[in-house]
Amino acid sequence: MKTIITVILLSAMALGLPAQNFTIKGHFTDVANDTLLIKYVKHEPEKEVVNESVPIDENGFFIYRCDIQWAYNAELAIRSSGGKTFFFFVPDERVEIEGPSASDSDWDIDGTAFYQRMDSVSQLLLPFYREFDAARAKYEKGLADGRDTATLDSERKAANLDINKRMWKVSSQYIKSHPGDEISATLLLKQNYTDILPAIRMLSPEVRNGRFKDYIDNIDSMFSRLEKEIEAEKTATLELKEGKSVPDFTLKDINGNDFSLHSILDKGKYIVVDFWGSWCAWCIKGFPQMAEYYNKYKDRLEIVGVACHDKEDKWKAAVNRNNIPWLHVFSPDGTTEVRFGVTAYPYKVVVSPKGKVIKCFKGETAEFYEMLDELLK
Repeated sequence: MKTIITVILLSAMALGLPAQNFTIKGHFTDVANDTLLIKYVKHEPEKEVVNESVPIDENGFFIYRCDIQWAYNAELAIRSSGGKTFFFFVPDERVEIEGPSASDSDWDIDGTAFYQRMDSVSQLLLPFYREFDAARAKYEKGLADGRDTATLDSERKAANLDINKRMWKVSSQYIKSHPGDEISATLLLKQNYTDILPAIRMLSPEVRNGRFKDYIDNIDSMFSRLEKEIEAEKTATLELKEGKSVPDFTLKDINGNDFSLHSILDKGKYIVVDFWGSWCAWCIKGFPQMAEYYNKYKDRLEIVGVACHDKEDKWKAAVNRNNIPWLHVFSPDGTTEVRFGVTAYPYKVVVSPKGKVIKCFKGETAEFYEMLDELLK
């Protein structure tokens, strides 16, 4: 058997075919002649959404194989019903699932040792999922009986919070007791958000930098940003107002030198302060059009990119990789974002040559570029 496997792998290499190092086989007992929609997100080197359509035969069976470098928490959805669940795809592993598509807590899971361990740990949380189901059923019955919706909402919220607190405790205890087990990585988001960063710091180097590194990096980045935002809001207040003078800031530029926003106010140019991050797919997606406008109007326009809640190496790599030609500075602690009222990314502040805030834009909008054309034509 080993010889046959070796021959297959060598043949794939000779043909230039990637080894398909993850396999999921399944049997849904409530679905036939349908499609399983699979989606997962890669974050290295840039964010990429992978979408796959897998046929489910007349008996409810399906199989999906792929080549992955990191573990991903994939979204599984049935096309006909829209029902969704999440399941970890892990490189160099094989898993088999059986049960109703509508209830992943009722799946029988088998496969390699990793998935057998994951199934065992899932059983620890199963009673809590049963309680969530019961709380939902009670809520739906109350609605059918004509009870007051606000009262039902309040009761269900209180019940879910109580269930979560007890489930979080179990997940947190497992991570503390098993820092060297990859299963702990799958439980990071099944605990109170205040415990997530400490739990990541607790993981062994083998787990932290192993197959789940991409997944853990993303969680670490997300909750580190949240932590900085919470701390910044304690010490900073909103200063920016449309029609008023733009606040100043002094931040390090990409060469490590201090840069003051007010230092470029005397150049007689319009200024766009663009708050973004290397982790923000929409920010990256908007750079080509921004570059087009910068090159078109650079005699009358200056852009200052402010990297937010980022890591310096990833920020600099993103600037170089995307060939972004304007000024760049790094916000280390979220204070500048609070002062400028940043509530979404990208966030653009348009400033007049006299230093007055003209308008702020959330996200990538056509209105932003229409305004530039009107101001700079």
